[in-house]
Amino acid sequence: MIKINSCIFTLLVFAVFTSCNSRKEQEKQADMRLKHIELLIGQNTLNTAKIEIDSIHILFPRLVEKRRIAAAFEDTIVRRESSRTLAYCDSVLPKKRHELDSIQVNFRFEKNVTYQDFGNFVYKTQLTESNSNRIYLKSYVDENNDLYLISNYCGAKIDHNSVEVAVNDLLARTDTLATTNAANHSFTVGGMRWETLTYKNETANGVASFITQEVTKRIKVSLHGKKSYVYYLADSDKKAIAETYRLWIVKKDVTQLEKEIKKAKARIARINKFRK
Repeated sequence: MIKINSCIFTLLVFAVFTSCNSRKEQEKQADMRLKHIELLIGQNTLNTAKIEIDSIHILFPRLVEKRRIAAAFEDTIVRRESSRTLAYCDSVLPKKRHELDSIQVNFRFEKNVTYQDFGNFVYKTQLTESNSNRIYLKSYVDENNDLYLISNYCGAKIDHNSVEVAVNDLLARTDTLATTNAANHSFTVGGMRWETLTYKNETANGVASFITQEVTKRIKVSLHGKKSYVYYLADSDKKAIAETYRLWIVKKDVTQLEKEIKKAKARIARINKFRK
């Protein structure tokens, strides 16, 4: 019995000694990685530093103090990245806002407070009251930064459900809207047919972008449905769609910059609060 107890004691001492040696080795390895992380941060190699920080948490889950140091390094990276974001956005945003104002001066804001959640920015030559009995493509941007392209047709019934624009062999075509789709609207009054297709953002499949790129060219518009109708886009409509597309892009840029500023400030505030 004495001999057995002696063996157990020897094993326990060996286990404790081995454990201590193992922990010391782990701490040594962790310290080497932490020094490497500090060096990477000093060199602004921040993505690699993030990977090294993750490795500290994965490889040494029981070394709480080392992980705490790694977390502090992570906060340093977040603060540095957020400060860069703020500096960049603060320098670009005023220019983008100025660009937005210079474009928007040629638009009129329209909103029916009874039926609309978001008002629309409509180019001056495409106001509804000036174009009620005309076959044309109209575009506008709403307050939610959504881009709309509308095909307006009046005449004999054709039941068109898609729009194609082309310059020579280059073309772009919208999605096909079924007659049951709420975005496909038509009615007949006194033998005259009015048909309207409304496309939002991606459903226009780059038609507005195509018109913007080819604005100086003669653009053929083909309405496809039960019957077809072809016409050429007026210069005023090409300009209106191109300007509306530009407005949409710049408005999105401004909104994104404002979001990035808000996020960066929130990240810095969270770190400052936590470190107090």
